[in-house]
Amino acid sequence: MRKVTMELTDRDVDNTQFLRDVLNARSNAQVVSIALSLTRFIVSALRDSNAQLLLRNPNGQVDRVVMPELENISREAKKSVALG
Repeated sequence: MRKVTMELTDRDVDNTQFLRDVLNARSNAQVVSIALSLTRFIVSALRDSNAQLLLRNPNGQVDRVVMPELENISREAKKSVALG
């Protein structure tokens, strides 16, 4: 296991605390570990299957999640599928 020291912005601290509360995490390190695992799962799915990230609301409406970071992954996946 490696120890990591990071400089965090106020936004990073707020995000960490929010996730710690919502995920009932024991520590900030656990929050980071969960966040990395979730991010890897999403990025891998988008890259490997050229999928889109969607959320279904309680009323059944489906909305596409639009995030610049995820759009870049999707475009790269589409390019490799088109070229392959």
